[in-house]
Amino acid sequence: MATTKEVCFSLRTLLKRHRLLLLALVLGLSAFTLSYNVLSFYVKTEPVVVAACDLEPYHKISLSDVKVIELPLKSIHARSVRRPEDIAGQFTVAKVFAGQILLDRHVMSAKHQPGLSMEIPLNERGMFIPAETSRAVGGLINPGDRVDLIWSQKGPGFYSEDSTARSKTVMLGARVVQVINDRPSGEFKGVVITALPETCERIAHYLESGNIYLSLIPWGMQRDSVSIETEVWPET
Repeated sequence: MATTKEVCFSLRTLLKRHRLLLLALVLGLSAFTLSYNVLSFYVKTEPVVVAACDLEPYHKISLSDVKVIELPLKSIHARSVRRPEDIAGQFTVAKVFAGQILLDRHVMSAKHQPGLSMEIPLNERGMFIPAETSRAVGGLINPGDRVDLIWSQKGPGFYSEDSTARSKTVMLGARVVQVINDRPSGEFKGVVITALPETCERIAHYLESGNIYLSLIPWGMQRDSVSIETEVWPET
């Protein structure tokens, strides 16, 4: 049976252990509170606007096209759109994917509606190529298709076996950005392609001296447009 002295010693030991446990608990709680206050600055969130679905270029944005999510403040781009109402009614200038954060550079004001110029690379120009359906695959050409431009000389010998008559391909794989139809009748009138400025000059020369035929290339043969260098120019 334990003596009074042994019982008192056990009680003192137990109290000491409880004091140490309480001290550890207090120190841990203090460390947590301090860490939370420090980290709370870094995990502070703010709202940003993201696309609710895939948006095609030149799409007029409605409130149903976007949604608001919370992101850590430190991860938010400085040009992020913060309020859906700021871009409602504006137009996208590039394809935006669902969940993508919208930046101010992704949209264009409705006061400046995007036009065909948005489809033209910075180093190229848009050019209209007039063509009858008989010279343009029956008019069965759509935006996004690529065509070869074939020049055929006008003048004597055009409809004969005269050796002076010439035809040549003047451009390969020109990208069609727009098909032009007559508004009242819907009749095919030609296409708008993109080409380098110097290539546009040559095409203009060919148009004035002959006819341009459009040859549709297979969809799988995607390639950049190429202007074919020629030593012999058409007669003017």
